[in-house]
Amino acid sequence: MNENVFHENAGRFLNTKETQSMKEAYRSSQLARGHKEGDYTRSEFFGVNRINELFKQPGCVGIRVHYANRWEDETGKPTEAGKGKLNPRVLLTGVDARGRDLPLPGGLKDDGGDGSGGGTVGDGYTCPQHCGNSN
Repeated sequence: MNENVFHENAGRFLNTKETQSMKEAYRSSQLARGHKEGDYTRSEFFGVNRINELFKQPGCVGIRVHYANRWEDETGKPTEAGKGKLNPRVLLTGVDARGRDLPLPGGLKDDGGDGSGGGTVGDGYTCPQHCGNSN
């Protein structure tokens, strides 16, 4: 593993043509799998304040996007396993210069989902339910 990949300038800005091509390839793959327009998650929105909280963690040099799935009802609220629909979601985690996910401050006892900072950001607003003009 190359330790030098975990720094503040990792990644690059993509041009509009490349971005559109990638989004269209994803759309085409979803339609080829039998999904209908509006039946699959295209994106997920997270507010700048939640992302800034991740950056404020001591030693944070960037964010890792974890791909995940969760059982949800038709409104996107979590359900028990096997109930509702298994939907793709993303989780955002602060990462240090050694490539390690930064832990929730104070350990598991603070894992109450109260938005107290640190840990993992999830439950963004998904598109197609919540889309702007650029999706």
